[in-house]
Amino acid sequence: MRFSFVVPHYDKSISDEVFLEGMESISKSTYKDFEVLIYHDGPVSRPLPDIDHLDLNYKFKQTKKRYNDWGHTLRDAGIKEAKGEYIIHFNPDNLLDPNVLEEMSKINHDIIICPIIMEGVCRVGNELFRTRNTEDRVILDGFPVARHNIDAMQLVMRRSMWLLYKGWYDKSEQSDGNMYQRFVSDNPGATKWCGNIIGVHR
Repeated sequence: MRFSFVVPHYDKSISDEVFLEGMESISKSTYKDFEVLIYHDGPVSRPLPDIDHLDLNYKFKQTKKRYNDWGHTLRDAGIKEAKGEYIIHFNPDNLLDPNVLEEMSKINHDIIICPIIMEGVCRVGNELFRTRNTEDRVILDGFPVARHNIDAMQLVMRRSMWLLYKGWYDKSEQSDGNMYQRFVSDNPGATKWCGNIIGVHR
């Protein structure tokens, strides 16, 4: 299997409608060699929306206690349980471009970085700020890889490399920027920038 999507989910983080839109966007991918691993943080106060009608090879698990760490413990569980060669960390408010996996499947580097559209965000200097206005948009190209210039879904890395780094080891709010910068700094020759926009973070 080529790709594993790891999707953290927790109560009141997003609406059922937004969750469904995210899962539907994955199901519309033109490249189908992937699995979707959905992890819910703690007890479920209401059932997840039904996604059985979507063209998805997915598994759902919930933790016995709430970790409340921005989904990082869930991402770490996904890295350890994934079957795919590459891991894509997909937040349930993301939207995947239907053609990007096709392009990424042709790349054999250990790390692939794609641009992403950040919706409801504006940039002031080097900082990103949430506005919740869908007309505000910023494109993050991920270059250079740095905090406020890269989002979780943008960096797609081989599972074997994630395991070398002991999984999602940083549980801080800015962990993706911190870890991703290290990965690319440690492995510059193993990193490939893909020109295709991977999707939208809403």
